[in-house]
Order: sequence, then structure tokens, then C-alpha cells
Amino acid sequence: MDSFSRLSCLLFVGLCLAPFTAVRAADCNQYEPADANLSGTLTRQVFPGPPGFEDVVTGDEPQVGFYLSLSEPLCMQGNENEAEIDVEDNETLVQLVLQPTDYDNLRPYLDQPVVLKGTLFGAVTGFHHTQVLMQQVQLVSGMAGAPVDCELLNQKVGMHEETYNPSLQGKIIAGNAWIYQAPNPTCTSKREFLAQGTSVSVTSIANGGWVRAEYAGDGGRPQSVWLDQAQVVLGLGGTDE
Repeated sequence: MDSFSRLSCLLFVGLCLAPFTAVRAADCNQYEPADANLSGTLTRQVFPGPPGFEDVVTGDEPQVGFYLSLSEPLCMQGNENEAEIDVEDNETLVQLVLQPTDYDNLRPYLDQPVVLKGTLFGAVTGFHHTQVLMQQVQLVSGMAGAPVDCELLNQKVGMHEETYNPSLQGKIIAGNAWIYQAPNPTCTSKREFLAQGTSVSVTSIANGGWVRAEYAGDGGRPQSVWLDQAQVVLGLGGTDE
């Protein structure tokens, strides 16, 4: 095939693919200020924060937040406000930037399929744990989860949590930590708590930002409870006597 024939062939292929490329671009989400609707499962996850942003087990601050686990890989289209950001083909997680009231409104929909509306922007700091984040989040549709059987959940999660022997030593941070009967936001009476600075031994970590910990209760007897991982920093060496 001569050079003219090859050029003609490439031109023909390019013209054939152009409509498909245009359709894909039209289907992609745009960065802020454009609104975007994303569907997926609302999840609660933990990522390592300062000082190292590497591993909560070795002392990095646990950063627990709400994320949207997408039903389809994310497709983004750049605009004049934000340069084109390379998004991996298999990127299916979006961090949600929420106000305190947003957490309260969305909490009943954890682990449930939802459609969320908001504006999207690219990660710029170590506190941004996904390539693209959503802010100004609104719930478009979703069905709240069924009431949780805390005792049954505690039994089930015990078969799947990651355990540590010897235990990981840690301390309560960020105020008083409510005691939970199982790793779920509804499984607490909000009557018992561990005070900031209390030393604990973490024996296991469950998905969703929860730790099973032991502490010295009345009379020095060890008590085993669930705690929100956002309030437990690990990697501190031995616990206080």
C-alpha cells in the first residue's frame, strides 16, 4: 500500500470514529460549576491523613468520610475552570465533601444505592483521597436502609474483620468517643463514652471505619467495645497502666 492509500485509510477510520468520540464526550461529566448526577452505593470509608498520609496502623490520623462507590467507571470532561485531569478507566470512587448536617441527612442511606447531585472538582491536596470529589451534595433519590439488628451485626462482622495479635495500641482523639455495640452508627445509646486521651488496645478493624477495642473498665477489668475509627489514632506504643 502506497503512502497516499495509507493516508486515505487513516482518514477514513478517523472520520468513522469521530461520531463515537463525540458521543462519549457528551456523556462524560463536567467539572464545576456544572451540575452532575452520579449513581452508586453510599459508603463510609477510612483513609490515612497527617502526618504521613500512608497508613493508619502506623500512626497516621484516620480520616473517615462518606464516599460514593459508582455503578459505572467515572468519565470526566475538562473545561476552562479546571484543566483536563486524567481519570483512570477503572476509577469508581468519589469522595463527598459534606457539611455536618449533610452527614445527618445521608446517614440513613449508608450501604444503599443512591443518586446524588453536586459539582465535581479534581483532587489538589493530601486530604483529597479520590481523583475527583463532589461538593454541594444533594440526595436525588434513594431508599433508607432497614433497621439494624446490632447483636446480629456484631456476630456477623466478627467472622470477617481484620484481627491483630498482638493488639494495636492507640488513644482516643477528637473529644469523647461514644461506645457502640456493633459497627454501625445506630448501635449506640450515646450514654457511655471513652474520654479523650484514654488508651486502648485495638484487636480488630472492620470495614466502614470501625475498630474493636479493649480498655480498662471498672476495677481494671478489660472491656471490649466498638469505636468510631475517626476517634482512635494508632501506633502509639504501649498503653498506659
